[in-house]
Amino acid sequence: MIFTEGKCPKCHGIIQIPSEHEIIHCMYCGEEINTKEAIKAVENDTVIKIMDKSEYNEEMNEVLEALPEMLNYKEGIQQFKKDTYKEAFETYYNRHIKTYMKIERLFTASKDKEMFFRKLVNQLVETEKMQLSSAKKSEHEKMLIDDNLKLTVYLLPAMLKYKGEAMNQLTDRIVDGWREAFPKYQISKANFEKINSGFRNKLCYITTAVCESLGKDDDCYELNVLREYRDNYLRSTEDGEKIVNAYYDIAPSIVKRINKCNNSNEIYKEIYKQYLSPCISLLEKDKKEECKEIYSNMVIELEEKYLLQQ
Repeated sequence: MIFTEGKCPKCHGIIQIPSEHEIIHCMYCGEEINTKEAIKAVENDTVIKIMDKSEYNEEMNEVLEALPEMLNYKEGIQQFKKDTYKEAFETYYNRHIKTYMKIERLFTASKDKEMFFRKLVNQLVETEKMQLSSAKKSEHEKMLIDDNLKLTVYLLPAMLKYKGEAMNQLTDRIVDGWREAFPKYQISKANFEKINSGFRNKLCYITTAVCESLGKDDDCYELNVLREYRDNYLRSTEDGEKIVNAYYDIAPSIVKRINKCNNSNEIYKEIYKQYLSPCISLLEKDKKEECKEIYSNMVIELEEKYLLQQ
């Protein structure tokens, strides 16, 4: 059997291609791939290393033009929900995959990697500033909140999904550049799986947002206590399961509305003081039903304040 070196188009791992197979599964990511595409990917890497200046400049201009379009995904905001996010993310990823490929080729061909990253980050940031300058001042906050969402739940995780050699570094540079340009919004990066798991956290979605605002880790004491309560108690009872399911859709929308408020950190501190801290104290005393009542009231009251009155 003859083997040819190939590169997985999905995860970019180097694999050995058996000559008699047209379709194989990547040994790294497990995805089904076309062997001709995998072999061509290696050939493209070789070609790009000898890319001439005019080809490099032409492709660089194409990437710089395409980058701002990655934040032009208005329907993605409405589709950032538990039932639609996965499909919306896949649509977004596939729409821009050619740009990710070009970024990888340009990165490989660039002599000054840092300059290459700066050009891409500056393009995103300066385009955002230009769009803000042409809009009414009263619209600035909403524009930034929407673009922060598209950046953190679509653009950055899509680049991380592509996995190329440049992407992890580029996403770090984008986060740093965006934070410097818009210090009020301290964004961070996460992959699709972590973001999507936020919907599955259900009851702990609001708690997670509160704990993050207080500088607590994802595995902090409060979150672990409430997750254990959710999984080992609430879901074992009929009315408890209904509560969890009711929170599934409501909690992410509440968090999104609170994040739009200028005093979101103060709001989260008050939620912690009024609801979460008493819940934790009750659970420490094994008063599970009393905790359920407080947590139910929290979501009802927050829904009325941040959703129903909008």
